[in-house]
Amino acid sequence: MKSAVKQSKKKSVGELIKPYPGRWVALSEDDRQVVSVGRSFQTVLNEAHKKGESCPHLVKSPDASTAAFIF
Repeated sequence: MKSAVKQSKKKSVGELIKPYPGRWVALSEDDRQVVSVGRSFQTVLNEAHKKGESCPHLVKSPDASTAAFIF
């Protein structure tokens, strides 16, 4: 009998940043988790580095008047 292995579905970047409209979001290098959130690009980047992320992915989460920017 085959054993069933549950695989957790990886959340998309859109799903990860959705709770933070209009804010900068730093994601882990593998895009699996939110590392830092804030209003300032530099503050979010610094906090991500302090948490050990050497190359975080920074995203400006869209709100009603903006689009996403990925750096």
